[in-house]
Amino acid sequence: MKKIKLFFFVFIFISCSQKEKIIEGDLAFKSVDISNYYGLDQKSIDKFEKELDSMRQIKNPSANDVSVLNYFDALKKYNVIKSPWIRLKIKDSIRKVYLKENDFKKLKNYNSNDLILNNKKVALKMNIETRGNKIYYCKELISVKEVYGETYTSK
Repeated sequence: MKKIKLFFFVFIFISCSQKEKIIEGDLAFKSVDISNYYGLDQKSIDKFEKELDSMRQIKNPSANDVSVLNYFDALKKYNVIKSPWIRLKIKDSIRKVYLKENDFKKLKNYNSNDLILNNKKVALKMNIETRGNKIYYCKELISVKEVYGETYTSK
């Protein structure tokens, strides 16, 4: 019985540790990006849902259509379809990270133009949970620091 309990504990520990990890990166910006329903009114959401439904009716959808549908289905599945999000620059990649509203409030007032003019960037440390394929959720915003450096922006 003790072996079964020990096995169960180790299994849970390993499973959890594989999904969550502490990540450090910089707040990144992009000019225009609609990637979920955060900030949209219900009329806009309904319109977008109709477009997604019409894409589902296509007999031979393009690879892009399938990718969009899979992405939005995953956002719904992992309960981040209406969550605020940021872009996080980690080494050579940019990840979209979904957050709780109270954590997002700590970051939403940073402006790429102001940071660039002052030669600053926002360094973040987060406990990130990976949900599905490339869905990243901030379980805990550990630290937010404005430091000297280059802010990453893209069009």
